[in-house]
Amino acid sequence: MSSRRPTEAAPHPASRRTIPRLIRERRWWWLLLALWTGIVAISLQTQTEQIRRQATEIAIEGARNMFRMVILTRNWNSSHGGIYVPVTEHTQPNPYLEHPQRDVTTTDGIALTMINPAYMTRLIGEMAESASGAVFRLTSRRPIRPANAPDAWENQSLLAFERGVKETISVEPGPDGEMLRYMAPLPVKKSCLDCHAKQGYREGDIRGGISVSQRYAGIAAATRSGTEKARLTHAIFFLLVGGAGWLLLEMLRRRWFDLAGKIEELEEAQGQLLQSEKMASVGQLAAGVAHEINNPVGFVNSNLGTLKKYSEQLLDLLEASRTGKASAADFAAADLAYLKEDMADLLRESQEGLERVKKIVGDLKDFSRVDQAEWQDADLNAGIESTLNVVWHELKYKAEVTREYGELPPVPCIPAQINQVVMNLLTNAAHAIEERGTITVRSGCDERWAWIEVADNGKGMTPATLRRIFEPFYTTKAVGKGTGLGLSLAYDIVRKHGGRIEVSSAPGAGSTFRVLLPLAGIASEKS
Repeated sequence: MSSRRPTEAAPHPASRRTIPRLIRERRWWWLLLALWTGIVAISLQTQTEQIRRQATEIAIEGARNMFRMVILTRNWNSSHGGIYVPVTEHTQPNPYLEHPQRDVTTTDGIALTMINPAYMTRLIGEMAESASGAVFRLTSRRPIRPANAPDAWENQSLLAFERGVKETISVEPGPDGEMLRYMAPLPVKKSCLDCHAKQGYREGDIRGGISVSQRYAGIAAATRSGTEKARLTHAIFFLLVGGAGWLLLEMLRRRWFDLAGKIEELEEAQGQLLQSEKMASVGQLAAGVAHEINNPVGFVNSNLGTLKKYSEQLLDLLEASRTGKASAADFAAADLAYLKEDMADLLRESQEGLERVKKIVGDLKDFSRVDQAEWQDADLNAGIESTLNVVWHELKYKAEVTREYGELPPVPCIPAQINQVVMNLLTNAAHAIEERGTITVRSGCDERWAWIEVADNGKGMTPATLRRIFEPFYTTKAVGKGTGLGLSLAYDIVRKHGGRIEVSSAPGAGSTFRVLLPLAGIASEKS
């Protein structure tokens, strides 16, 4: 026994067209996977940027808070006219502070020195740098203390403050790696003029600024940690959704293939049933045509027998006359005048019968158009007339047929199929007439549509019946009297031609079927 696994049965090509290519061919799934990869990548990039931005914003907000605390401390110092602290190794008198009471001694002999806002800012900055790694310093383009001169970045910031900028932020290289730098201006206040009026400052001028710097490594580390978590989350989400999507597509593909197989089976069954209906119609048609042909063939055959008898009499008479055995009495008995007249009548009737057979065969050929089964511009009126002649045996005992043809341009269609529709409508109208009635066949057109109308004065249909007449196998006839596929076949043919069938009917008022076909046609789709 072979160990080979059974392969997936491919549906019929006609059924494959009902399956979208996206589902039918797995190669298109890679495009979806690529699209999903792109979406996840964009999401990861966006979230990574957001994490970096948030970490930076938190650091910047910390720098702003540090700046605010320094400003509050400076304002408190300034509001008290400076503060005095004991002179120590790390807190020496400020050589750049010109104040008559810079240095004082307490009553118990302790030496004190004044700490003004600028000096205090430098001392706090040195303490903060040693404790947290954050660096902030007071700077000015016209400093009293030379060490407070700005570096290149601070100088650019001070120039920006003079143009009205409220703060500057940047990541700059430092001696120990990148630094996040923040700087905001220090406007001149009234309390500042005691020390800086001699420099020419006025209240409201930008005297300088305080820059806050902190190592960017901590921010980068926080960003990396958040990014790694985001990558892990996105990777899990990508795999889960991608795998689930692929599995669902595979399940959908299998279901669709199964459905396509069922549709193929149904189409084959429907095709067989419709073929059976066509064969039944052909059988019914053949019976009627045979009857119509048998009548002229019968009397032609009878006439030929009579003509044979007359020919034999004439030949015998001519032979007797040649041998001199014929007498005047023999010629009188032959009644040549009657033979001449009767033979002419027999020949004329026979010729008319053969012409009738010829016309029926021609109409049958026009009806089927077996030699022209492709799309073409057809004369619908001629097709209707051919169909009427072919089904005449079915109609002549049930109804008088009235023809009301309008002028029609050539209509793109498959003539044999449209003739089949007309035949089904005509036989349906004949079956709807219980006693002898009238069938009216009309045709016409407008700018977009050509139409054929078959109306009868039969028993009509109820609304419930009217809603189901195009359903396969639905029939109001007795069991064994019809398959219920005639109108379904007609509906299918008209729909495939891009047209439609309209029906109006009421019980006791007859029915009217109108077939509309587009003048533009859809030959390019069907050929």
